[in-house]
Formats: sequence, C-alpha cells, structure tokens
Amino acid sequence: MNRGYLIENYTVIDKENYIPPVKTINGILEKFNGKFLVATPKSKTLHGNPLEVVVVIEFESVEKAQEFYNSKDYEEYKSLYENTTQGWISLAPEYLKK
Repeated sequence: MNRGYLIENYTVIDKENYIPPVKTINGILEKFNGKFLVATPKSKTLHGNPLEVVVVIEFESVEKAQEFYNSKDYEEYKSLYENTTQGWISLAPEYLKK
C-alpha cells in the first residue's frame, strides 16, 4: 500500500489570525496516524517561485490522508487555513519503483 502525502505551499495573508498547523492539528494527526515531515517558512528556494510556507504530512495510505482531510476533526483548521492563507494543497501517493 502506498503512503499518502498532503503537500501544502502557501503564503499567509492574515498574519493576525493565522495559527501554524503544527500548533493546532497534532492531536488530529495522531488520530489518523499522520505526521509532519516538513512544516516551515524557512525552506531554501533552488528553482522557481514557491510561496512562503511548505508543509508535508505523511499518512500510512492515500485513503487515510483523504479521510483526514475530509474529517469533521479537521474542518475547523481547514476553515482557518482557507481564511488566512493563499496557496494550494495537493494529495500525492508515495512513489514506488516498479
């Protein structure tokens, strides 16, 4: 089974009301067996024009990542995220060499 990854890249547009995900969703992640691999506004750009913050969250499967993202538990943070940031979130499966 492929692991699943939520990958986020965003700029904070409302710094006054923004709460970093690592301060608010750790408990929810535990429930879905997810873990932060990257959560930083301090990545080094090597090419292109990425946004301010990079977040990568790992789950045991793509299905578990989707379940987390659509869960009632995550709704409140998702609303906060949508109102205080501008960017994108992607769901990607682990690459497995064949």
